[in-house]
Amino acid sequence: MQFELSHIDKVYISADEIKVYGAHDVSIKIPEGQFMALVGPSGSGKTTILNLIAGLILPTNGTLKHGDADITSMSLEQRTQHRLDYMGFVFQDYQLLPILTAAENIEFPLQLKGFSKKEINERVNWALAQVGLEKLGNRFPKQLSGGQQQRVSIARAIAGRPQLILADEPTANLDSKTAAEIIELFLKLNKEFNLTFIFSTHDQRLIDQVRSVLYVQDGRISEKKVNNV
Repeated sequence: MQFELSHIDKVYISADEIKVYGAHDVSIKIPEGQFMALVGPSGSGKTTILNLIAGLILPTNGTLKHGDADITSMSLEQRTQHRLDYMGFVFQDYQLLPILTAAENIEFPLQLKGFSKKEINERVNWALAQVGLEKLGNRFPKQLSGGQQQRVSIARAIAGRPQLILADEPTANLDSKTAAEIIELFLKLNKEFNLTFIFSTHDQRLIDQVRSVLYVQDGRISEKKVNNV
């Protein structure tokens, strides 16, 4: 299903009553299977746009639709359920729970979705295999390298079989070799499962691999570029 943002504004009011736009008249169509990057300096509005797509915040004006579902008209509980059903998240700092093993970190959102223990085990094993960590499920985050921790984060994101992955600076904390491997993993998942990816990134290596680049400045989409990849 396609995501569509139509004339989205997100307005914040500063302490001195000045309007600040986190997003300003943003209109984007994101077809199923897209591999897209939001690019711009810190504070440009990239993360705000990701949070709007996720339904973590609501726009001040405009509409956001996923297929026929109007996310902007959903209640907080409905938006939370929509994220669980359709979205996965990958973060710069991995956000793994240190007291849980790699497998248990992947299990946690599956438990929230109400899967049976048998199905959870199958999905965890499948996800670990997809990211090349099938033998490391019993390790705790502190026993894993940064690249391996990010792979666990990706496994957690895909285990629920979402339609969309939102990734905020996913290669920022990785060395060059590991970042390249993670980018290849994203490409593999996109191609094999037609999984939609939207990245917020400064990493030129990732920017060069996406099919669509949206440049963000002061909350606006200032430029759109299509890569021949």
